[in-house]
Amino acid sequence: MKILLNSPIWYIAICLLIAGLGAYFLYRNDSKLTEMLKSWKRLLNIFRFVSLFFLSFLLLEPLLEYSKTKLEKPIVVLLKDNSSSILAHQDSSEYGTRYKTKMAELAANLSQDFEVASYTFGKQLSTNNELDFNENGTNLSAVFSEIKQRYYNRNLGAIVLASDGIYNQGSNPLYTAKEFKGVPVNTILLGDSSQQKDVWIEQVFHNKIAYQGNTFPVEVAILSEGVFDAKSSVVIQSRGSVLSETPIQIFSSKGLQKVRFEIEASQVGLQKFSIKIIGIEGEVTLQNNETSFYVEVLKSKQKILLLANSPHPDVQAIKNGLVENDNYELDTKLANNIPRDLNQYSLIITHNLPSSKFQASQIFRSAVPVFAVLGNQVDYSFFNQLGLGVQIKATKNETEAGLVVNPNFNQFELSREAMSKLGSYSPIQVPFSNKYEVSNSSQVALYQRIGPAKTEYPLLVFSSQEEKKRGVFVGEGMWRWRLQEYAEDGNSQSVDELFQQSVQLLVAKEDKSRFRVTGKPIYAQGDEILVRAEVYNRSYEPINSQEVAYELTDEKNEKFQFLFSPDGEAYKLSLGKLRAGKYSYTASTLVDGAIETKSGEFSVEKINLELTQTRANVEVLSQLSANTNGKFLSLDESGLLPEFIASNGSMTAVRYEEKEVEDLIELKFLFFLLLLFLGVEWFVRKRNGGY
Repeated sequence: MKILLNSPIWYIAICLLIAGLGAYFLYRNDSKLTEMLKSWKRLLNIFRFVSLFFLSFLLLEPLLEYSKTKLEKPIVVLLKDNSSSILAHQDSSEYGTRYKTKMAELAANLSQDFEVASYTFGKQLSTNNELDFNENGTNLSAVFSEIKQRYYNRNLGAIVLASDGIYNQGSNPLYTAKEFKGVPVNTILLGDSSQQKDVWIEQVFHNKIAYQGNTFPVEVAILSEGVFDAKSSVVIQSRGSVLSETPIQIFSSKGLQKVRFEIEASQVGLQKFSIKIIGIEGEVTLQNNETSFYVEVLKSKQKILLLANSPHPDVQAIKNGLVENDNYELDTKLANNIPRDLNQYSLIITHNLPSSKFQASQIFRSAVPVFAVLGNQVDYSFFNQLGLGVQIKATKNETEAGLVVNPNFNQFELSREAMSKLGSYSPIQVPFSNKYEVSNSSQVALYQRIGPAKTEYPLLVFSSQEEKKRGVFVGEGMWRWRLQEYAEDGNSQSVDELFQQSVQLLVAKEDKSRFRVTGKPIYAQGDEILVRAEVYNRSYEPINSQEVAYELTDEKNEKFQFLFSPDGEAYKLSLGKLRAGKYSYTASTLVDGAIETKSGEFSVEKINLELTQTRANVEVLSQLSANTNGKFLSLDESGLLPEFIASNGSMTAVRYEEKEVEDLIELKFLFFLLLLFLGVEWFVRKRNGGY
């Protein structure tokens, strides 16, 4: 234990001097205390000295540092599967009750000897300990990663996982569980592991966008289990009408077959389609026999020209990110073959242009929106004359930079997952310069991060001047981001999202209205639905002092009222997580005393991955336990776990010391000591006529 001072130590001498002088002058020639014994005078003098010293010393704000010994019990983490697949069999109600009872008994028994932390899980870990079986997806690898992060450097002794072993998101949990070194994962088997008679829709492959008058393919992947010979049919419907029906024959006990439809996109707008497999006798559940999906039908495609100075991996990365979007028709050319008619394109993407060999001035002078992706072949002396919203002067070779999202950019919004992933990827090559000049008409979407430091140097810039829309990506090597994401997640969704959002911003026709509402046409069930709005004055300057109302109507014609909240210079509204279905909306506000309204529609797709597999995955659970020296038990055997866990020699309490610091003035002991000294002094002096 020691005392820490924020002031120089010689300040203590001043405190001693103040206390000494105060006591001395009070008791030196006090005529009222002439009859008091000298021993009492000395004692009162000491009381006064000590009181004055401590009062003045406390003004220095001293701190008391001391060590505290703590004893931490072994922690047992109880993970309870809350996914809907747990109850995907006939005796679901009775089984759900028994499951809850067993888990409550297990938690109570474990808590007698250990610290128990209970969680439920589905797509992610939840501190809500209630089991309602509403989760429509399971990500065991994400759950294990979250537990590792929460209990890092804690006395984690064991994990108890109660689950049916079915995971339909994330990676194989066997790999993630290996990171728990010395921590056994005990598993409790839930659900039904016997072979069941079931036919279900595994997946539907379809275009998200189609064009009026064209046909688009729909492919339905159908899985079966426990069915040896049965006939059924697959029906696709829209607006209550059957569009097509295909008979199927199921021969194998466990097989996959695909059924393909060609559907005509007849009506413009967001169209809902339903697919259903006619049930066969004895199926364990019919809930997974049907699903629905949405397709946005547009009038025409937008044509994009991708123009490169020379072949480059970035060009292929851009191409791969755009060809998957059915809204775009991509035309790829080298700069020595520039098309004569540029007006046929909705956007021109340039790569490493202008260069010393190809200035391509007609591209940058045109009224067509341009998205310039820069690299080490760019002629910056000519680039700075093009008026693309940013100038890069005094460039000296290249340097490496990552990205940082500008929180004040409001032209589009990347998902949290995309921002997190992109910010962690390997740096790319950018021009080495400290003279970046961004025009007043430009907005920076991304800044450069050099090492750990965020800079004010732009990485992604958008501008609009004289009705010419321009975008500039100041970097080369985005293909590495795409490869890195694909290696980690098996897709390049975050990189493609960044590029497609940028392209969508540039190809979108300029909205001259003074009230605008934006949102996505299709959301997945479970997504948080965000809507943005903008209001402009007569000078087209954004304002957010108006009240903006939002009325949402669902498929049952129920209406819900909301109000937007100001967000920077615009507005934002979170609708939360909506149930699957088609929704329409009307937003309204006052602009110069007149009511302005915007209407539209969007859909929430039902995605219940839990019903695509109803048979418990015994192999995953048993392997988890075997790999970590845990125990694999049935639900009825779960009462044996406390004894098994207690028998593990590593389940011991950990004693550790930690230092704590608090203000000396907070000590109650010191307060009562000073009160005692001053109280005794006052009483004795009062009794002897000193006051």
